[in-house]
Amino acid sequence: MFIGRVNELAELERGYRREGFSIFELYAARNAGKTSLLEEFCRNKDSIYFTSAETNGRANLIAFSKLVFSHYKDTRPQPFTFWSEAFSYIVNKQEGIKVIIVLDNFDALSDRDPVFTDMLCKCITSDLKDSNIFMILSGRKKIFTGKNASLFQKLMSSLKLDKFTLTDDVVDKLRKQLAGSSQGTPDKAKMIRCSEEDVILREGETNSEMYKIISGRAVCYLGYGTDEEYLVGTFQEGQCFGEYSLLTGNPGVYTAVAYSDMLLMRIPRDEFTRFVAMNADNSVGIMRNMAKMINILKVNIDLLRGELAGEG
Repeated sequence: MFIGRVNELAELERGYRREGFSIFELYAARNAGKTSLLEEFCRNKDSIYFTSAETNGRANLIAFSKLVFSHYKDTRPQPFTFWSEAFSYIVNKQEGIKVIIVLDNFDALSDRDPVFTDMLCKCITSDLKDSNIFMILSGRKKIFTGKNASLFQKLMSSLKLDKFTLTDDVVDKLRKQLAGSSQGTPDKAKMIRCSEEDVILREGETNSEMYKIISGRAVCYLGYGTDEEYLVGTFQEGQCFGEYSLLTGNPGVYTAVAYSDMLLMRIPRDEFTRFVAMNADNSVGIMRNMAKMINILKVNIDLLRGELAGEG
């Protein structure tokens, strides 16, 4: 459930409705809610949503290639060689039909590759300018400045996002809305708020509660805080996590950390059955999570067997 940001969504919608190619520049400090806003805006729209990683440009291009091929159900094995090639591919596939391209965490692209913004400008003035693409660039600072800002003034909208605060009255209103909807709140469920980098669940600890994300996003790691830290995946708004330990009574196999400010519904073990009955749409997601956790356990077991075989 997404709350607030009515004006910001309207700004994005206005940019989206423009004919032809256009750019929307969204910038704000960390934890202002850029990702949640963009995910809500892209819901039920044809979109390619890419979140850049803090890595080198080639790795990001490979990841973007996989995302694009998946979007168009293309089984091509080799990634694009250049970003311009990727954008040309999308333009050709769309054949003039509107599509959204989101480059979230744009700073990771521009900071790791100083010429990336200039390269993007060249793509805009060549392959992209005659397309029907709505490109959203999201980061912590303005992207187009100086001559680039002047160059794309007619094509560009810009919005600075202020941090959204989950006030007590908003939380109370949410609780009442949930209680009165088909996706209700069990009697003992509780709304809790988390800030960025708050640890919600820890690997190796047993928990008797499951969580549903009302707003925000969480990331899960193996070996969190160690030299062998590994990012397993993310949990988005509307998804649940923590059910493995709750249902099995075994220690959790990952650490869940708040990626941004979050609002969570905490469901205790004795309310789990009622929660599933009231939120049937979450059942498949819970089963998928359990399958993913079983796969993680299998990988760990295989790694342990390999180490033991090596010692032998």
